[in-house]
Amino acid sequence: MRKRRIKSSILALVVLVALILPPSPALAAEPEPDSVSLSGIMMFNDLILTGDFLAFVPYNIPFTAAPDYNISETFIFQVLNADNATILGTTLATPAYDSGYGPGVIAFYIESGMTWGEAYIFRVKQNPVHYPTPQYWDFTTGNSSYSTPSDQAAALRAKVIDSTTSLTPSFGIALLAVSEAGDTILSAAGEVYYQGVIPGLQTMTPSLFSVNLETPDFAKRTWSYTFADALKTKYAGTFLAEFMTGYAGLFTTGESPAINSLSVFLFVFIIMFSVWKFKATMLSAILDGYNSLLLLMLIGFFDMVWAGFMAFILATVGGVIALLKRA
Repeated sequence: MRKRRIKSSILALVVLVALILPPSPALAAEPEPDSVSLSGIMMFNDLILTGDFLAFVPYNIPFTAAPDYNISETFIFQVLNADNATILGTTLATPAYDSGYGPGVIAFYIESGMTWGEAYIFRVKQNPVHYPTPQYWDFTTGNSSYSTPSDQAAALRAKVIDSTTSLTPSFGIALLAVSEAGDTILSAAGEVYYQGVIPGLQTMTPSLFSVNLETPDFAKRTWSYTFADALKTKYAGTFLAEFMTGYAGLFTTGESPAINSLSVFLFVFIIMFSVWKFKATMLSAILDGYNSLLLLMLIGFFDMVWAGFMAFILATVGGVIALLKRA
């Protein structure tokens, strides 16, 4: 009797769990494509790094009834070695228009390790997540798939522009535009699509874009005392040189310290005169005085190092004055 009650309880529990848990939907395969093709594959090298490899792969995967998921979820693109066993790269298509189905472009960029002229295999494979029995299609390249021009950036530019011919009608949007200089470039929509397909495209072939990226060439600037030394002898043999020598002799010091002291005296005098005569504010009077120091520096009377030091001091004092006025 007790065993019968236990069996009844277990059966009731199983029935209860079956009623509570939602039914698991059966995995339904997505519709099969009308066809799968890779045509016009072209490979380039030395675009960013020496020995790098870019495969530009136009595809066409049309559907009579498109899957519920976009192409980045239903198809996987791979490049394999000639032995058909070593996967060298894997990528997904960019579902920019019509969920990515129909014509489009994918690309493989590999920095090193690829052999120029090798008969690589490009594979289109159904994602087993959406296709329980996935199919795949292989396309083998030959010598004609390798770009031969010495200017690989220009060749890639031409290939991209050529591919827009088939994509523009399908996408229903212009992928090309004309720059102010009259050159053919990618439109805003074209830039978004092709940069999604080929990261780094703007570096590979800048002329495709309205804004070009370039690496500036900076030359290290060298400094010398040539100008300063020239100022020291600028007035040699003139009455100004005699005046400087005589003025320095009054204070038994060198010409440079004596003339610097005279310049500072003129600086202070201009500040006091501006405040007294023209009722100038202290801040504007300091600016007037420093302008006079700069003038004296340019004509060779005031030392450049002292001019820089005075600029630092006056900027500090001027900042304090402005701060106190605001307070």
